[in-house]
Amino acid sequence: MSEQTPTAPHRPGYRLIYRPVITLRNGKKLHAATKGLKAWPIWVRDDESK
Repeated sequence: MSEQTPTAPHRPGYRLIYRPVITLRNGKKLHAATKGLKAWPIWVRDDESK
């Protein structure tokens, strides 16, 4: 696997953050390291766009 940050198109009003663990709707936690990643990329709304 590549160690480079994936290039994602910019989404207006959102910013890209990275988290090592995500929680699914059923409550199960997924660790990025178990999938060979350092962190999960997540798009979140930018507070300044309101």
